[in-house]
Amino acid sequence: MNIDFPEASVNNPTQCIALAIDHQKIENTLSFLNDKYPRMGDTYWKFNKNNYHFQNSLEIASLLNKIISVCSSNMPLKDIIADLSLQELIVNIVQLQNKLELTEGEHKNSNAHPLSYITGFIKANITEDIKLGILSEKACMSKTTFYRSFKKEFGISPLEYILSEKIKHAKELLMLSNVAIKSVAFDCGFNDVNYFVRLFKKMEGITPHQYQLLVQGKLAIH
Repeated sequence: MNIDFPEASVNNPTQCIALAIDHQKIENTLSFLNDKYPRMGDTYWKFNKNNYHFQNSLEIASLLNKIISVCSSNMPLKDIIADLSLQELIVNIVQLQNKLELTEGEHKNSNAHPLSYITGFIKANITEDIKLGILSEKACMSKTTFYRSFKKEFGISPLEYILSEKIKHAKELLMLSNVAIKSVAFDCGFNDVNYFVRLFKKMEGITPHQYQLLVQGKLAIH
């Protein structure tokens, strides 16, 4: 493990925590998932040891903080609570790995998973107003079945995934010099610029304009 925080200093400290999870705990959790909550198609829940770096994963960060808080406390039954939280963490990591695997080109065959076509369709039409009904039709499922299948597979709803992809696309557009925030919002399929700004800040911690200045080297975030 190589940990480096080049921007950290005495006046601007940071914190790093390493959590080691027993291999058997991971295997037991995967066995439970495959037995009680099998994946779609001929695929199985698995833990990819080569894919464990996640940026801006608020869910995982929240679970880590919860585990640390529980383990540091004197609450009754803290061992049981910590164990359940650890299982939840493993499930979240596996779901996030599945999402990255299906949406960032690691699946060479688009038919390898029933939802792989859907994530590709979302990316290809990210500038449009994508409705749940359209996605469920293309997946040949009812809206309810599609929503549940998507949420189980990726740990987030179809709408949350669409919005995260739109914000990702917006960040790419904001790297271009002199592009207007209003133009970026419309190009990402948002009709309400104020909503776009609020959503961007909620997901990235800064406004689109601040991000634009940051990538252009005109703003420093401390």
